[in-house]
Amino acid sequence: MFATVSRGIRLTALALTMPAFCGCSTLLTAAYLFQPADVPAEFKGLRGKHVAVVCRPIVELEFSDAGSARELATMVGTQLDSKVRRARLIGQQEVARWIDENSWVDYPTLGKSLDADLVVGIDLEQFRMHEGSTLYRGRATAHVRVFEVLTKKVLYEKRIDDFTFPSNTAIPSADQSEAEFRGMFLQILSQKISRCFHAYESREVFAEDSLTF
Repeated sequence: MFATVSRGIRLTALALTMPAFCGCSTLLTAAYLFQPADVPAEFKGLRGKHVAVVCRPIVELEFSDAGSARELATMVGTQLDSKVRRARLIGQQEVARWIDENSWVDYPTLGKSLDADLVVGIDLEQFRMHEGSTLYRGRATAHVRVFEVLTKKVLYEKRIDDFTFPSNTAIPSADQSEAEFRGMFLQILSQKISRCFHAYESREVFAEDSLTF
């Protein structure tokens, strides 16, 4: 414990003295060491709440990509469960069971039935993985809202329009299976959505945008 405290004191002293010798860029590096999650959450209201994550494809995608919508909800929920402190996520199996057994009304009605405080509702408006017949390049558009179940008010809203992965190239379908690309695309999209609700490192996004295949 003493060694940990001593190390903290040395790092603090180093951060305070370095600007005098090395300029602003070093100060920024020192600040990163102390707070690597340099991009704050856009909406912090999930903390301490009972939260349901629901993703619904629009009618045109309901039969072709209903499975992708549910997987996206599961991945977003997993991200929020691990990165938003004190948020209590309702299991995706419970959410899916309610949707299968009931006629759809709206997100707050579902949330009330599941005893949720808030519902993260994701309307999946576009989801495709192919660019031509021999290339993979994912494109998705989603409308993300947070509903307060008690009042049915929208507390937060964001559109993700024409999100593209990979951003600067396409992947030959001979290089990997459709299932592999689909899983990777859904994971990147889920991170894009979940980052609205927790702090994250800007270099993570830079690394994703710079992916080459």
